[in-house]
Amino acid sequence: MNTPTRTAEKPTSVESGLDDRRLPLAKADWLAAGLRVLADEGIESVQIARLARDLNVTRGSFYWHFSDHNDLLDAIVGEWRRRNSGVMLEALEGSTSLTHGILSLFQVWVDKAPFDPCLDHAMRDWARRSPEIRETVEAEDDSRVEAIARFFRANGYEKTEAFIRARVIYFTQVSYDSMGIEEPMTKRMSYLNAYFRCFTGMEIDEDTARAYRKAFARRKTTP
Repeated sequence: MNTPTRTAEKPTSVESGLDDRRLPLAKADWLAAGLRVLADEGIESVQIARLARDLNVTRGSFYWHFSDHNDLLDAIVGEWRRRNSGVMLEALEGSTSLTHGILSLFQVWVDKAPFDPCLDHAMRDWARRSPEIRETVEAEDDSRVEAIARFFRANGYEKTEAFIRARVIYFTQVSYDSMGIEEPMTKRMSYLNAYFRCFTGMEIDEDTARAYRKAFARRKTTP
């Protein structure tokens, strides 16, 4: 990748010494630190020396898990794809009906536990600086839209309509997150019926909508 952010940082002879073998850090620790810095500060701050300081270890321990800086960046991209796209696919593939699938997708986005909007935003910011990452993000967006369209087709929608509805529902959420809209969840939940009607062209069963709101409220208040 021809971007200034994907430059290798080589360890010194001291940093690559055997003493780092005793460190308890796992690959997941470095990856989690990289994801955290990416989401909080952007790709320019995801540097080996910076992560080592955050983790209170030498840079040499990094090389027990990654071959170089680019290897870490590849792992970050893979984890973003697994985490943010994976939960969407699981929600749709595990659905038993149109209503169940749409509500499961809503849950992924509004809960903000399985799906990390800050990480998604950071990836899009990185994409503006890197043609390769832009291609990766665009391909992932296409894959997500296709997954939603496939779900609609499976529930009886014609191909073109399924695709457009998928784009509407997905682009709405992406825009919502990108704009940083701050809205009380109770207010957003009050729009559930209208959102469902807009996205599907159908009315949601009121008992189902009421149960969904109650279940979501319980999740938010349970320690």
